Amino acid sequence: MSSVTLIWLGIFIVLLIGTGLLKKQFNLSFSVRVFVAMVLGAILGLIIYLKVDATEAGNIRKWLSLVGYGYIDLLKMLIIPLVPASIIAGLLKLSNTNDLKSLGLRTISLFLITAVFASVLGIVVGSLLNVGSGVVVGELKPRDPSTVVDLFTKFRSFIPSNPVKSAVDMSVIPLVVFSLFIGVAAVIETGKNKERVEPFKNFIDSFLVVVTRLTKLVIRLTPYGVLGLTAYWLSNSGIGALKGLAIFVIAVIIACVIQILFVYGGILAGKAKVNPFKFYRAASPAILLAFTSRSSLGTLTLTISTMIDRLKVNPRVANFVGPIGAVMNMDACGGIFPAIVAIFAANAFDITLTPIQYVLIVIVSVFASVGSAAVPMGATAFTIVTLTTVGLPVEAVGLVAGVDFLVDMFRTATNVTGDLTASVVVGNSLGEFDREAFEKQDFKEVIEA
Repeated sequence: MSSVTLIWLGIFIVLLIGTGLLKKQFNLSFSVRVFVAMVLGAILGLIIYLKVDATEAGNIRKWLSLVGYGYIDLLKMLIIPLVPASIIAGLLKLSNTNDLKSLGLRTISLFLITAVFASVLGIVVGSLLNVGSGVVVGELKPRDPSTVVDLFTKFRSFIPSNPVKSAVDMSVIPLVVFSLFIGVAAVIETGKNKERVEPFKNFIDSFLVVVTRLTKLVIRLTPYGVLGLTAYWLSNSGIGALKGLAIFVIAVIIACVIQILFVYGGILAGKAKVNPFKFYRAASPAILLAFTSRSSLGTLTLTISTMIDRLKVNPRVANFVGPIGAVMNMDACGGIFPAIVAIFAANAFDITLTPIQYVLIVIVSVFASVGSAAVPMGATAFTIVTLTTVGLPVEAVGLVAGVDFLVDMFRTATNVTGDLTASVVVGNSLGEFDREAFEKQDFKEVIEA
Protein backbone atom coordinates (compact mmCIF):
# COMPACT_ATOMS: atom_id res chain seq x y z
CA MET A 1 0.00 0.00 0.00
CA SER A 2 1.52 3.30 -1.12
CA SER A 3 1.94 6.36 1.08
CA VAL A 4 -0.66 8.23 -1.00
CA THR A 5 -3.25 5.52 -0.39
CA LEU A 6 -2.42 5.50 3.33
CA ILE A 7 -2.89 9.27 3.57
CA TRP A 8 -6.29 9.21 1.90
CA LEU A 9 -7.31 6.16 3.90
CA GLY A 10 -6.36 8.07 7.05
CA ILE A 11 -8.51 11.01 5.96
CA PHE A 12 -11.40 8.63 5.32
CA ILE A 13 -11.06 7.11 8.78
CA VAL A 14 -10.99 10.57 10.36
CA LEU A 15 -14.22 11.44 8.51
CA LEU A 16 -15.83 8.21 9.71
CA ILE A 17 -14.88 9.03 13.30
CA GLY A 18 -16.12 12.58 12.86
CA THR A 19 -19.43 11.27 11.53
CA GLY A 20 -19.77 9.14 14.63
CA LEU A 21 -19.17 12.17 16.87
CA LEU A 22 -21.86 14.30 15.23
CA LYS A 23 -24.62 13.05 17.52
CA LYS A 24 -22.54 12.97 20.69
CA GLN A 25 -20.97 16.39 20.28
CA PHE A 26 -23.67 18.33 18.42
CA ASN A 27 -26.81 16.27 19.14
CA LEU A 28 -27.77 16.28 15.46
CA SER A 29 -30.77 14.25 14.33
CA PHE A 30 -30.28 11.05 12.36
CA SER A 31 -31.44 12.58 9.07
CA VAL A 32 -29.08 15.52 9.43
CA ARG A 33 -26.19 13.18 10.18
CA VAL A 34 -26.95 11.14 7.07
CA PHE A 35 -27.06 14.33 5.00
CA VAL A 36 -23.78 15.59 6.50
CA ALA A 37 -22.21 12.20 5.79
CA MET A 38 -23.31 12.47 2.16
CA VAL A 39 -21.76 15.94 1.90
CA LEU A 40 -18.49 14.78 3.47
CA GLY A 41 -18.41 11.74 1.20
CA ALA A 42 -19.11 13.94 -1.82
CA ILE A 43 -16.26 16.32 -0.91
CA LEU A 44 -13.84 13.45 -0.33
CA GLY A 45 -14.87 11.70 -3.54
CA LEU A 46 -14.59 14.85 -5.65
CA ILE A 47 -11.12 15.67 -4.28
CA ILE A 48 -9.94 12.14 -5.04
CA TYR A 49 -11.46 12.43 -8.53
CA LEU A 50 -9.66 15.72 -9.20
CA LYS A 51 -6.34 15.26 -7.42
CA VAL A 52 -5.41 11.58 -7.41
CA ASP A 53 -4.19 9.62 -10.43
CA ALA A 54 -6.28 6.70 -11.70
CA THR A 55 -4.14 3.91 -10.24
CA GLU A 56 -4.00 5.34 -6.73
CA ALA A 57 -7.70 6.27 -6.88
CA GLY A 58 -8.53 2.66 -7.71
CA ASN A 59 -6.61 1.45 -4.65
CA ILE A 60 -8.39 4.00 -2.43
CA ARG A 61 -11.79 2.98 -3.76
CA LYS A 62 -11.21 -0.60 -2.61
CA TRP A 63 -11.25 0.65 0.99
CA LEU A 64 -14.15 3.00 0.40
CA SER A 65 -16.14 0.11 -1.04
CA LEU A 66 -15.49 -1.97 2.09
CA VAL A 67 -17.62 0.48 4.08
CA GLY A 68 -20.12 1.32 1.33
CA TYR A 69 -20.71 -2.21 0.06
CA GLY A 70 -20.56 -3.59 3.60
CA TYR A 71 -23.50 -1.39 4.54
CA ILE A 72 -25.45 -2.58 1.49
CA ASP A 73 -24.74 -6.22 2.39
CA LEU A 74 -26.07 -5.66 5.90
CA LEU A 75 -29.27 -4.18 4.49
CA LYS A 76 -29.68 -7.23 2.25
CA MET A 77 -29.18 -9.43 5.32
CA LEU A 78 -32.41 -8.02 6.79
CA ILE A 79 -34.68 -9.03 3.92
CA ILE A 80 -35.42 -12.67 4.73
CA PRO A 81 -36.33 -12.26 8.43
CA LEU A 82 -38.01 -8.90 7.89
CA VAL A 83 -40.48 -9.60 5.08
CA PRO A 84 -42.43 -12.56 6.55
CA ALA A 85 -42.47 -11.16 10.07
CA SER A 86 -43.80 -7.73 9.10
CA ILE A 87 -46.52 -9.08 6.78
CA ILE A 88 -47.78 -11.75 9.17
CA ALA A 89 -47.76 -9.30 12.10
CA GLY A 90 -49.76 -6.82 10.04
CA LEU A 91 -52.41 -9.39 9.11
CA LEU A 92 -52.67 -10.57 12.71
CA LYS A 93 -54.01 -7.13 13.61
CA LEU A 94 -57.25 -8.35 12.00
CA SER A 95 -58.75 -9.85 15.11
CA ASN A 96 -61.29 -12.22 13.54
CA THR A 97 -62.91 -13.44 10.33
CA ASN A 98 -65.69 -10.85 10.55
CA ASP A 99 -63.08 -8.08 10.46
CA LEU A 100 -61.34 -9.90 7.63
CA LYS A 101 -64.54 -10.16 5.58
CA SER A 102 -66.20 -6.80 6.18
CA LEU A 103 -63.60 -4.20 7.04
CA GLY A 104 -60.47 -6.16 6.19
CA LEU A 105 -61.19 -7.11 2.60
CA ARG A 106 -62.48 -3.66 1.69
CA THR A 107 -59.62 -1.87 3.39
CA ILE A 108 -56.76 -4.05 2.19
CA SER A 109 -58.20 -4.23 -1.33
CA LEU A 110 -58.28 -0.44 -1.48
CA PHE A 111 -54.73 -0.28 -0.11
CA LEU A 112 -53.50 -2.64 -2.83
CA ILE A 113 -55.34 -0.77 -5.59
CA THR A 114 -53.85 2.57 -4.59
CA ALA A 115 -50.43 0.89 -4.27
CA VAL A 116 -50.70 -0.23 -7.91
CA PHE A 117 -51.47 3.35 -8.95
CA ALA A 118 -48.53 4.57 -6.84
CA SER A 119 -45.99 2.18 -8.32
CA VAL A 120 -47.16 2.82 -11.90
CA LEU A 121 -47.02 6.54 -11.17
CA GLY A 122 -43.46 6.16 -9.87
CA ILE A 123 -42.42 4.37 -13.05
CA VAL A 124 -44.09 6.97 -15.30
CA VAL A 125 -42.70 10.02 -13.50
CA GLY A 126 -39.25 8.48 -13.12
CA SER A 127 -39.18 7.57 -16.81
CA LEU A 128 -40.46 10.96 -18.01
CA LEU A 129 -37.84 12.80 -15.94
CA ASN A 130 -35.24 10.20 -16.89
CA VAL A 131 -34.00 9.94 -13.31
CA GLY A 132 -30.49 8.56 -13.01
CA SER A 133 -29.68 9.15 -16.67
CA GLY A 134 -26.18 10.48 -17.15
CA VAL A 135 -25.11 9.54 -13.64
CA VAL A 136 -21.62 8.05 -13.85
CA VAL A 137 -21.28 5.12 -11.47
CA GLY A 138 -17.88 3.92 -12.66
CA GLU A 139 -16.75 0.75 -10.94
CA LEU A 140 -20.15 0.28 -9.33
CA LYS A 141 -21.53 -0.84 -12.70
CA PRO A 142 -22.31 -4.58 -12.62
CA ARG A 143 -20.59 -6.71 -15.24
CA ASP A 144 -23.47 -9.15 -15.62
CA PRO A 145 -26.90 -7.53 -15.19
CA SER A 146 -29.52 -9.99 -14.01
CA THR A 147 -31.87 -11.34 -16.63
CA VAL A 148 -35.56 -12.02 -16.18
CA VAL A 149 -37.27 -14.98 -17.81
CA ASP A 150 -40.65 -14.85 -19.55
CA LEU A 151 -43.62 -13.57 -17.59
CA PHE A 152 -45.45 -16.91 -17.33
CA THR A 153 -42.40 -18.62 -15.88
CA LYS A 154 -41.87 -15.74 -13.49
CA PHE A 155 -45.47 -15.86 -12.24
CA ARG A 156 -45.13 -19.62 -11.83
CA SER A 157 -42.08 -19.03 -9.65
CA PHE A 158 -44.15 -16.87 -7.32
CA ILE A 159 -45.90 -20.00 -6.00
CA PRO A 160 -44.04 -20.91 -2.79
CA SER A 161 -43.54 -24.64 -3.38
CA ASN A 162 -40.54 -24.57 -1.03
CA PRO A 163 -40.38 -21.49 1.23
CA VAL A 164 -37.05 -22.60 2.69
CA LYS A 165 -35.48 -22.78 -0.79
CA SER A 166 -37.02 -19.38 -1.59
CA ALA A 167 -35.29 -17.94 1.46
CA VAL A 168 -31.96 -19.51 0.50
CA ASP A 169 -32.28 -18.19 -3.06
CA MET A 170 -33.39 -14.74 -1.84
CA SER A 171 -36.62 -15.14 -3.84
CA VAL A 172 -38.75 -12.61 -2.02
CA ILE A 173 -42.17 -12.82 -3.70
CA PRO A 174 -42.72 -16.53 -2.90
CA LEU A 175 -41.94 -15.65 0.72
CA VAL A 176 -44.46 -12.80 0.57
CA VAL A 177 -47.14 -15.13 -0.84
CA PHE A 178 -46.34 -17.75 1.80
CA SER A 179 -46.52 -15.09 4.53
CA LEU A 180 -49.90 -13.89 3.27
CA PHE A 181 -51.27 -17.44 3.41
CA ILE A 182 -49.92 -17.90 6.94
CA GLY A 183 -51.36 -14.57 8.07
CA VAL A 184 -54.82 -15.21 6.61
CA ALA A 185 -54.89 -18.75 8.08
CA ALA A 186 -53.95 -17.35 11.48
CA VAL A 187 -56.73 -14.74 11.29
CA ILE A 188 -59.30 -17.42 10.37
CA GLU A 189 -58.12 -19.67 13.19
CA THR A 190 -58.24 -16.73 15.61
CA GLY A 191 -61.96 -16.36 14.90
CA LYS A 192 -62.49 -20.03 15.78
CA ASN A 193 -60.12 -20.56 18.68
CA LYS A 194 -58.26 -17.45 19.77
CA GLU A 195 -56.43 -19.12 22.65
CA ARG A 196 -54.70 -21.65 20.40
CA VAL A 197 -53.38 -18.92 18.08
CA GLU A 198 -52.23 -16.62 20.88
CA PRO A 199 -48.81 -18.33 21.33
CA PHE A 200 -48.15 -18.00 17.59
CA LYS A 201 -49.16 -14.33 17.66
CA ASN A 202 -46.89 -13.72 20.65
CA PHE A 203 -44.01 -15.47 18.84
CA ILE A 204 -44.47 -13.36 15.70
CA ASP A 205 -44.70 -10.18 17.77
CA SER A 206 -41.56 -11.09 19.70
CA PHE A 207 -39.71 -12.12 16.56
CA LEU A 208 -40.65 -8.85 14.87
CA VAL A 209 -39.41 -6.94 17.91
CA VAL A 210 -36.03 -8.68 17.63
CA VAL A 211 -35.85 -8.17 13.86
CA THR A 212 -36.83 -4.53 14.29
CA ARG A 213 -34.04 -4.11 16.84
CA LEU A 214 -31.62 -5.72 14.40
CA THR A 215 -32.86 -3.35 11.71
CA LYS A 216 -32.30 -0.38 13.99
CA LEU A 217 -28.73 -1.55 14.66
CA VAL A 218 -28.02 -1.72 10.93
CA ILE A 219 -29.80 1.56 10.22
CA ARG A 220 -27.54 3.29 12.75
CA LEU A 221 -24.70 2.55 10.37
CA THR A 222 -26.38 4.50 7.56
CA PRO A 223 -24.22 7.64 7.94
CA TYR A 224 -21.04 5.55 7.61
CA GLY A 225 -22.41 3.58 4.68
CA VAL A 226 -23.54 6.73 2.90
CA LEU A 227 -20.16 8.37 3.51
CA GLY A 228 -18.29 5.40 2.06
CA LEU A 229 -20.58 4.81 -0.90
CA THR A 230 -20.87 8.49 -1.85
CA ALA A 231 -17.09 8.93 -1.72
CA TYR A 232 -16.66 5.75 -3.74
CA TRP A 233 -19.22 6.89 -6.30
CA LEU A 234 -18.07 10.49 -6.79
CA SER A 235 -14.39 9.56 -6.87
CA ASN A 236 -15.33 7.91 -10.17
CA SER A 237 -17.94 10.27 -11.58
CA GLY A 238 -17.17 13.85 -10.53
CA ILE A 239 -19.67 16.59 -9.74
CA GLY A 240 -21.96 15.82 -12.67
CA ALA A 241 -23.46 12.95 -10.66
CA LEU A 242 -25.08 15.34 -8.16
CA LYS A 243 -27.51 16.58 -10.81
CA GLY A 244 -29.04 13.12 -10.89
CA LEU A 245 -29.91 13.33 -7.19
CA ALA A 246 -31.68 16.67 -7.63
CA ILE A 247 -33.83 15.26 -10.43
CA PHE A 248 -34.53 12.19 -8.28
CA VAL A 249 -35.84 14.36 -5.42
CA ILE A 250 -38.03 16.37 -7.80
CA ALA A 251 -39.44 13.17 -9.31
CA VAL A 252 -40.47 11.76 -5.92
CA ILE A 253 -42.13 15.03 -4.89
CA ILE A 254 -44.05 15.31 -8.16
CA ALA A 255 -45.25 11.70 -7.92
CA CYS A 256 -46.42 12.19 -4.32
CA VAL A 257 -48.35 15.36 -5.21
CA ILE A 258 -50.05 13.62 -8.14
CA GLN A 259 -50.94 10.63 -5.93
CA ILE A 260 -52.57 12.92 -3.36
CA LEU A 261 -54.41 15.25 -5.74
CA PHE A 262 -55.46 12.94 -8.55
CA VAL A 263 -55.38 9.32 -7.35
CA TYR A 264 -56.86 9.88 -3.89
CA GLY A 265 -58.94 12.82 -5.10
CA GLY A 266 -60.31 10.74 -7.96
CA ILE A 267 -61.20 7.83 -5.69
CA LEU A 268 -62.94 10.15 -3.23
CA ALA A 269 -64.95 11.84 -5.97
CA GLY A 270 -65.71 8.64 -7.86
CA LYS A 271 -66.32 6.09 -5.11
CA ALA A 272 -67.50 8.17 -2.14
CA LYS A 273 -68.92 11.20 -4.02
CA VAL A 274 -66.92 13.49 -1.72
CA ASN A 275 -65.49 16.85 -2.76
CA PRO A 276 -61.71 16.22 -2.66
CA PHE A 277 -60.84 19.80 -1.69
CA LYS A 278 -63.26 19.75 1.22
CA PHE A 279 -61.67 16.46 2.24
CA TYR A 280 -58.16 17.98 2.12
CA ARG A 281 -59.29 20.85 4.34
CA ALA A 282 -60.82 18.43 6.82
CA ALA A 283 -57.80 16.15 6.78
CA SER A 284 -55.19 18.93 6.88
CA PRO A 285 -54.20 18.62 10.59
CA ALA A 286 -53.12 15.00 10.22
CA ILE A 287 -51.51 15.60 6.82
CA LEU A 288 -49.49 18.55 8.11
CA LEU A 289 -48.33 16.63 11.19
CA ALA A 290 -47.30 13.71 8.98
CA PHE A 291 -45.32 16.10 6.78
CA THR A 292 -43.44 17.62 9.70
CA SER A 293 -43.04 14.53 11.89
CA ARG A 294 -42.22 12.14 9.03
CA SER A 295 -43.83 9.28 10.96
CA SER A 296 -47.10 7.53 10.11
CA LEU A 297 -47.12 5.81 13.49
CA GLY A 298 -46.31 9.06 15.28
CA THR A 299 -49.26 10.69 13.54
CA LEU A 300 -51.62 7.78 14.23
CA THR A 301 -53.47 9.32 17.19
CA LEU A 302 -54.24 12.50 15.28
CA THR A 303 -55.03 10.48 12.16
CA ILE A 304 -57.74 8.51 13.96
CA SER A 305 -59.20 11.59 15.68
CA THR A 306 -59.27 13.39 12.32
CA MET A 307 -61.15 10.46 10.78
CA ILE A 308 -63.75 10.58 13.56
CA ASP A 309 -64.10 14.28 14.36
CA ARG A 310 -63.48 15.96 11.01
CA LEU A 311 -64.13 13.32 8.36
CA LYS A 312 -67.13 12.01 10.30
CA VAL A 313 -66.24 8.35 9.93
CA ASN A 314 -67.68 5.90 12.46
CA PRO A 315 -65.14 5.13 15.24
CA ARG A 316 -65.36 1.39 14.47
CA VAL A 317 -64.04 2.03 10.97
CA ALA A 318 -61.53 4.70 12.06
CA ASN A 319 -60.08 2.54 14.82
CA PHE A 320 -59.59 -0.25 12.32
CA VAL A 321 -58.42 1.58 9.20
CA GLY A 322 -56.06 3.92 11.09
CA PRO A 323 -53.81 1.30 12.75
CA ILE A 324 -53.94 -1.07 9.78
CA GLY A 325 -53.11 1.77 7.43
CA ALA A 326 -50.15 2.85 9.56
CA VAL A 327 -48.72 -0.65 9.09
CA MET A 328 -49.96 -1.80 5.69
CA ASN A 329 -50.71 1.26 3.54
CA MET A 330 -47.44 2.70 2.32
CA ASP A 331 -48.17 3.95 -1.20
CA ALA A 332 -45.25 6.39 -1.20
CA CYS A 333 -42.73 4.31 0.75
CA GLY A 334 -43.63 0.97 -0.81
CA GLY A 335 -44.95 2.07 -4.21
CA ILE A 336 -43.68 5.42 -5.50
CA PHE A 337 -40.22 5.40 -3.93
CA PRO A 338 -39.07 1.87 -4.90
CA ALA A 339 -40.38 2.36 -8.44
CA ILE A 340 -38.49 5.62 -8.94
CA VAL A 341 -35.32 4.15 -7.38
CA ALA A 342 -35.67 1.21 -9.78
CA ILE A 343 -35.81 3.59 -12.76
CA PHE A 344 -32.87 5.53 -11.26
CA ALA A 345 -30.87 2.30 -10.93
CA ALA A 346 -31.67 1.15 -14.46
CA ASN A 347 -30.66 4.50 -15.99
CA ALA A 348 -27.59 5.01 -13.80
CA PHE A 349 -26.23 1.54 -14.48
CA ASP A 350 -27.24 1.61 -18.15
CA ILE A 351 -29.65 -1.33 -17.91
CA THR A 352 -32.50 -1.53 -20.40
CA LEU A 353 -35.63 -2.67 -18.59
CA THR A 354 -37.87 -5.20 -20.29
CA PRO A 355 -41.68 -5.11 -20.12
CA ILE A 356 -41.50 -8.06 -17.72
CA GLN A 357 -39.28 -6.09 -15.37
CA TYR A 358 -41.68 -3.14 -15.40
CA VAL A 359 -44.48 -5.52 -14.41
CA LEU A 360 -42.30 -6.95 -11.66
CA ILE A 361 -41.52 -3.50 -10.30
CA VAL A 362 -45.25 -2.90 -9.89
CA ILE A 363 -45.92 -6.29 -8.33
CA VAL A 364 -43.02 -6.17 -5.87
CA SER A 365 -43.71 -2.53 -4.98
CA VAL A 366 -47.31 -3.43 -4.16
CA PHE A 367 -46.19 -6.27 -1.92
CA ALA A 368 -43.61 -3.99 -0.33
CA SER A 369 -46.34 -1.50 0.58
CA VAL A 370 -47.91 -4.18 2.77
CA GLY A 371 -45.12 -4.22 5.32
CA SER A 372 -42.81 -1.28 4.84
CA ALA A 373 -44.11 0.78 7.77
CA ALA A 374 -43.46 -1.87 10.40
CA VAL A 375 -39.75 -1.09 10.51
CA PRO A 376 -37.59 2.02 10.69
CA MET A 377 -36.59 3.33 7.27
CA GLY A 378 -38.98 0.77 5.76
CA ALA A 379 -38.84 2.55 2.41
CA THR A 380 -35.12 1.80 2.18
CA ALA A 381 -35.44 -1.80 3.32
CA PHE A 382 -38.23 -2.68 0.92
CA THR A 383 -36.70 -0.80 -1.99
CA ILE A 384 -33.89 -3.33 -1.70
CA VAL A 385 -36.52 -6.08 -2.01
CA THR A 386 -37.77 -4.49 -5.24
CA LEU A 387 -34.31 -4.04 -6.75
CA THR A 388 -33.20 -7.55 -5.78
CA THR A 389 -36.27 -9.22 -7.26
CA VAL A 390 -36.20 -7.25 -10.49
CA GLY A 391 -32.48 -7.85 -10.96
CA LEU A 392 -31.23 -4.29 -10.49
CA PRO A 393 -28.13 -3.28 -8.48
CA VAL A 394 -29.01 -2.49 -4.87
CA GLU A 395 -26.13 0.02 -4.71
CA ALA A 396 -28.66 2.55 -6.03
CA VAL A 397 -30.19 2.64 -2.54
CA GLY A 398 -26.94 3.90 -1.09
CA LEU A 399 -26.60 6.50 -3.82
CA VAL A 400 -29.94 8.14 -2.96
CA ALA A 401 -29.89 7.57 0.81
CA GLY A 402 -28.32 10.96 1.50
CA VAL A 403 -31.39 12.83 0.20
CA ASP A 404 -33.90 10.50 1.84
CA PHE A 405 -34.87 13.03 4.50
CA LEU A 406 -35.87 15.54 1.79
CA VAL A 407 -38.41 13.21 0.21
CA ASP A 408 -39.53 11.50 3.42
CA MET A 409 -41.76 14.42 4.38
CA PHE A 410 -43.72 14.07 1.15
CA ARG A 411 -43.78 10.28 1.40
CA THR A 412 -45.23 10.32 4.91
CA ALA A 413 -47.83 12.95 4.06
CA THR A 414 -48.87 10.82 1.08
CA ASN A 415 -49.14 7.67 3.20
CA VAL A 416 -51.32 9.32 5.83
CA THR A 417 -53.52 10.95 3.18
CA GLY A 418 -54.06 7.46 1.78
CA ASP A 419 -55.16 6.21 5.21
CA LEU A 420 -57.59 9.10 5.59
CA THR A 421 -58.95 8.51 2.10
CA ALA A 422 -59.47 4.82 2.83
CA SER A 423 -61.42 5.59 6.00
CA VAL A 424 -63.93 7.71 4.06
CA VAL A 425 -64.27 5.29 1.14
CA VAL A 426 -64.59 2.19 3.35
CA GLY A 427 -66.90 4.00 5.80
CA ASN A 428 -69.10 5.13 2.92
CA SER A 429 -69.33 1.59 1.49
CA LEU A 430 -70.42 0.24 4.89
CA GLY A 431 -72.85 3.09 5.62
CA GLU A 432 -70.62 4.37 8.43
CA PHE A 433 -69.73 7.76 6.97
CA ASP A 434 -71.91 10.68 8.13
CA ARG A 435 -72.06 12.62 4.89
CA GLU A 436 -74.48 15.24 6.18
CA ALA A 437 -72.31 16.10 9.20
CA PHE A 438 -69.23 16.22 6.97
CA GLU A 439 -70.85 18.57 4.46
CA LYS A 440 -72.02 21.00 7.17
CA GLN A 441 -68.48 21.77 8.33
CA ASP A 442 -66.79 24.97 7.17
CA PHE A 443 -63.30 24.49 8.71
CA LYS A 444 -62.76 28.21 9.32
CA GLU A 445 -60.24 27.38 12.00
CA VAL A 446 -58.02 25.81 9.36
CA ILE A 447 -57.87 29.09 7.43
CA GLU A 448 -57.27 31.12 10.58
CA ALA A 449 -54.46 28.81 11.65
